[in-house]
Amino acid sequence: RRIWAGSLVRGGSSMLKGRVLGLPRLFSTSAEDRFDVVVFGGNGFVGSEVCKALSLKGKKVLSINRSGTPRQSLDWMKNVKYLAADVFSPETWRSMLVGAQGVVAAIGGFGSYEAMKRINGEANIVAVEEAAAAGVHRMVFVSATFPPFPASIPLRGYIEGKESVEKLVKERFPSSFTILKPSVIYGNQPGAHPLIATVRAFGPLQEPLMSQTPLHKFSGLPVIGSAFVPWSPVEAVGRAAAEAAISEVSPAVMSPSDIARYK
Repeated sequence: RRIWAGSLVRGGSSMLKGRVLGLPRLFSTSAEDRFDVVVFGGNGFVGSEVCKALSLKGKKVLSINRSGTPRQSLDWMKNVKYLAADVFSPETWRSMLVGAQGVVAAIGGFGSYEAMKRINGEANIVAVEEAAAAGVHRMVFVSATFPPFPASIPLRGYIEGKESVEKLVKERFPSSFTILKPSVIYGNQPGAHPLIATVRAFGPLQEPLMSQTPLHKFSGLPVIGSAFVPWSPVEAVGRAAAEAAISEVSPAVMSPSDIARYK
């Protein structure tokens, strides 16, 4: 079965609409053109590390994201195809899931309560439902370790969205899922907002300090507890997600310390 790339283009504007980039004019769903892993949000901070880890393993990867092909071209991208598409229009990309061994849902973001529920929850839910319908074997979801109440109040939409996806993943893939729950993720990201880049710059100091000293015992405190949870390096999150997408890993729900094993 073949689908013209032009059929993937939709008019109008929305959060996740775009055009096809980095793929041949003619798509094919024949066996030789199928992907090993499909990554939703593969051009983002975490998703790009997932794609990189998979590519370095020699896997054939499809990244479905709103921005399409990254501006920066790196050697590891040779095994990755980028599709700029609307995750809420699955008819434009669902055929790409056929034959995939695993799917990684790594769509995320911040904003208003409604925006966070839609981005972190509803968008990933579409990916999970479509992966299950396509018969994908393994499902990986990049969630988060949430701060204790009341520090979690401003992130209510973010948390509710993530939790709704976690529940669905367990229902649709009861024996073949992995949920990653990193803490604050740090690492280099070209083009990141200066404030975000400044905060992430403390990661290489914060993570060993909190993981190798008694300070981590304060992580359960309200309001300030989240400051004592060791942060998660983005490379480790990417490697953990990549490994989980192609093989059975343990545990099924990974804490920051579980993810740290992939550093």
